[in-house]
Amino acid sequence: MSIAIDNQFAASRQSHSRKRVSMSTYRRRRAVIALAFLTFALALSFILPDTSVAAEQGEVVSVVAQKYVVALTGDTMWSIAQRVDPYGNITLLVDQLVIINGGTVTPGQKILLP
Repeated sequence: MSIAIDNQFAASRQSHSRKRVSMSTYRRRRAVIALAFLTFALALSFILPDTSVAAEQGEVVSVVAQKYVVALTGDTMWSIAQRVDPYGNITLLVDQLVIINGGTVTPGQKILLP
């Protein structure tokens, strides 16, 4: 009986070795798997919610109120920028203040901050 089992095992190994796939079939299978994976990834990107930083910033900006400073007598954009951010880049802040509020400052004016 052991001889019959060994013969069956040998016959199954021989039939297994005959079923080799061609290189074109192998490449086709790999392409189908890659296409299926890319399709799944694309579908998943549409299903999941947007958690990017830009989306979070959009929500935060709508909730936060705009800040402003009331101009005093003798204030300039330069003095307001120094008061708001004494250790920052004053030139850049002055440029932003001028773009937002215009170039002139009058006492009592609300100067919007960037």
